[in-house]
Amino acid sequence: MRRSRPLLLALVFCLTAFGQALANGPDAAQLTVALYPWVPRLEQFRTALQTEWKKVQPTVPLQFVNSTDWDGGYSNDPLPTFDVFVFDAMFFDYFRSRNWLEPLRPGEVSAANDFVPYAVEGVKVGDTFYAIPQLGCANILFYQADDQPLAGATTLSGVQRALSQCTYTSEIPPDRRGLMVDMSGGTTNAALYLDAAHSLTGQYPFPLPWDSSQLNQTAIGNMRQLLAMASYENGTAEPPSPYQRATWFSTGWGRAVVGYTESLSAMSEETRSRIGFNVMPLSDTSVRPVFYADVIAVNPATNERGTRSLAVQLANVMAASATMMASIGPGGGSPYPQYLMPTRPTVFQTLGTSFPLYGKMYSLVTGSNPIMFKVSDQSRTWLTAMKSTVRIQALSSYPCGCDYPATQFISNNSAAPPICQATCTGHGTWSGRWTNEYPAAQGKSVCGCTACPAP
Repeated sequence: MRRSRPLLLALVFCLTAFGQALANGPDAAQLTVALYPWVPRLEQFRTALQTEWKKVQPTVPLQFVNSTDWDGGYSNDPLPTFDVFVFDAMFFDYFRSRNWLEPLRPGEVSAANDFVPYAVEGVKVGDTFYAIPQLGCANILFYQADDQPLAGATTLSGVQRALSQCTYTSEIPPDRRGLMVDMSGGTTNAALYLDAAHSLTGQYPFPLPWDSSQLNQTAIGNMRQLLAMASYENGTAEPPSPYQRATWFSTGWGRAVVGYTESLSAMSEETRSRIGFNVMPLSDTSVRPVFYADVIAVNPATNERGTRSLAVQLANVMAASATMMASIGPGGGSPYPQYLMPTRPTVFQTLGTSFPLYGKMYSLVTGSNPIMFKVSDQSRTWLTAMKSTVRIQALSSYPCGCDYPATQFISNNSAAPPICQATCTGHGTWSGRWTNEYPAAQGKSVCGCTACPAP
């Protein structure tokens, strides 16, 4: 039987629409998200987001960008295919200058009144949001809670008086002595320099030095002072885990360690039960400290492919209290949180009821009134130009010497001089120290020499 013309046209329209849907495939109804990769349990973030997202958009799958293709913005640029991505807010102004951040109206950010002040102030320009806060962090000094000299130290000089300097020269402290701190990377040192310079002057936005003559030499001196409380080997070591120094501290090595709050996740529960911590002072001046942040952005490219509204919804789900508690709280096979620092008071308070260290963490935020660590729109250019210079200067003139593997096994004190004198050829002179004891010596004798490797 012949179909009527209206019915035929309707059928053609439906078949055409169905064909277009097939042609578009799953990519037309999926979102691509790039998470911040430098967390203790990244898979927990994926699982939490998948669970919460399915509650609001069960038919829109998520495609996660591999962590090898997104480093949080330190060197990678967000690809146009990313719908939502999380990046280190130190690059906020640079990303905004490149039009990589979709502006959001205040009404498009859920529970905007449930952010700590520094986090929400740092992502807004006027009334417009260019990102949504997710995580915070700061340089934290960890020590045993009953270590009163360190607990009472509020200045860099106070920390140095408590710890002294040159107390060990090995990569791992032999016992409860000295500081452990990561000063290995170029970006790490450049950020630490800006933090140290700000702690002296309070200037914000940070003034950027473009050659060695413009560096604040007092800030460089404070960085050297920090390294001298540790050892050259510890400060420049790149162990397999970014939280290795916290693990060493938990094992009983080192009197204090500098790290981010998530370093707590690498410590034993026994260590956490008797831990003390404060923001690490980088000078003797009292100014508002800077806290780092990881923030969620919607890609402006979503306007072109029609996924903006979904991407905004996804960004809000990522930042929501329920998602954040599932992301950083117990999970991923662990009964303990990741001890990452949230940016919502509700998350601090909820986690704090079961894990009191979150209450202490929250008091650091509320008590210090921090500002967000952001570099200007020249951040990438400045880092390329200056990070090696800052690192070399900070690691130069180290006064304590270094350990080197001995040319042969040292059986006793009388055997040490000729062996260590030979070992230290090309490394200054022998300092008179040697050991076979673990962890300073790992499998072979070591000699203390007066010169360290060139930075």
